[in-house]
Amino acid sequence: MIFLILGVLTLLYLFHLFYWKRRNLPPGPLPLPLLGNLHLFTEDVKPGYKLWEKLRSQYGPVYTFWMSSLPMVLVTDWKLIKQHFIKDGANFVGRPEFPINMEIRKGPYGIIDSFGNRWVQQRRYAIHILRDFGLGKNLMEEKVLSEVVAMIERLKGMKDDVDMQSIFDASVGSIINNLMFGYRFDESNMHEFLELKKRMNKHFKMAAEPMAGLVGMYPWLGNFPFFKPYKTVIVDNWTSMLKMFREQAEEKLATIDYDSDEYSDYVEAFLKERKKHEHEEGFGGFEMEQLDSVCFDLWVAGMETTSNTLYWSLLYVLLNPKVLEKVYEELDTKIGSDRIITTTDRPNLNYINATINETQRLANLLPMNLPHATSADVVIAGYSIPKDTVIIPQISSVMYDPEIFPEPYEFRPERFLESDGSLKKVEELVPFSIGKRQCLGEGLARMELFLFFSNLFNKFHIQFHESNPSPSVKKEMGITMKATGFRVTMKGRN
Repeated sequence: MIFLILGVLTLLYLFHLFYWKRRNLPPGPLPLPLLGNLHLFTEDVKPGYKLWEKLRSQYGPVYTFWMSSLPMVLVTDWKLIKQHFIKDGANFVGRPEFPINMEIRKGPYGIIDSFGNRWVQQRRYAIHILRDFGLGKNLMEEKVLSEVVAMIERLKGMKDDVDMQSIFDASVGSIINNLMFGYRFDESNMHEFLELKKRMNKHFKMAAEPMAGLVGMYPWLGNFPFFKPYKTVIVDNWTSMLKMFREQAEEKLATIDYDSDEYSDYVEAFLKERKKHEHEEGFGGFEMEQLDSVCFDLWVAGMETTSNTLYWSLLYVLLNPKVLEKVYEELDTKIGSDRIITTTDRPNLNYINATINETQRLANLLPMNLPHATSADVVIAGYSIPKDTVIIPQISSVMYDPEIFPEPYEFRPERFLESDGSLKKVEELVPFSIGKRQCLGEGLARMELFLFFSNLFNKFHIQFHESNPSPSVKKEMGITMKATGFRVTMKGRN
């Protein structure tokens, strides 16, 4: 009798696993118990681009991928993404609550992981403060250019053997840190930046592993020896960064002048806004936990993607001598001196803009875009998808789509140029995502990429160091894709 009951229960479980829970979802690979489809992340498909391409060819442009027990609908066709995530964007502004994130953040705090009224409030507030600091205005450009000049001066003393990843990290990190906390990184506090960067690298690298995805869904697995290293690295490094941000916020709390409406950085502005809501429940959404997570979101998003893109741009250009030649030719023709290039020069540097665009496309930093959640019942490509379903506009698939970008794994800046040499608008280039969840720092990032790239090449002749004459373009696994480390030599052009 016991075996009969166990047999029936097993059949019911298999029926639920293989049919019932999948019946109303788009097609996709069969999920395994506990793992879902995480087992498909084998070494030959990491970091994931090839896997998404394979699944699209098998199941079509809309398919379901199981992150452990969580079904995620991936939309890989540009027309469908544009139709739904842009035109009907309000239906896709939700966020799923990943258990490990909620455990570390202590709730759906921040901007990246928040949703509903909190997300609307905090995103709007962040945009307001960034605009006050000059985002899109000359004031912000002055701050970026000050770091460009500092980078150039630093490079003049270390031209023979240079690790540009660390240079870009410190320069871009100083910009976002100045916005967040009111100071930049220099010799007196570089140890602080290096500690933050070290912890962020460890977190991003481990969090991208399939087993980390499993721990993310079931944090209790971290109590078992096999899974413990995954959870330890993710939790310890993330919480350490939150602790460092909190310490800086508490230092400001001790000296803040609430009688003045002026503020010099984001944290000070947030604390003064918090004071206004001190008699409301949860400080009206301006809790200290919210500040911790906003600092993490803005600091990480503001530094990691821009710095990595600059590093990729250097690698791609140096590996393509004809591109390098055209970059220098345009600088000589349009600029013609070693003066500092500003955003007013941008309309005249079409080839450089095209090169940056092609870098963003080919670097394709996020193999899997950040997940959304439907805020209403929707129909995509004939599939009825209920409210609160996790759904992903798979941007990486678009930027490697051969029908949109022929020979997508080749570096060709000319994709973004018209026949007359003017810059071509290509709507499928969406490295900052799309819709209402689009990156709020896009304007700053675009400015940084242009000013750092153009001034670096205008000031220096750059080539690979003899220790790595032809570096690999293989991507290092992480939440964002990093280029394998390489070193360069530099010589002043003027």
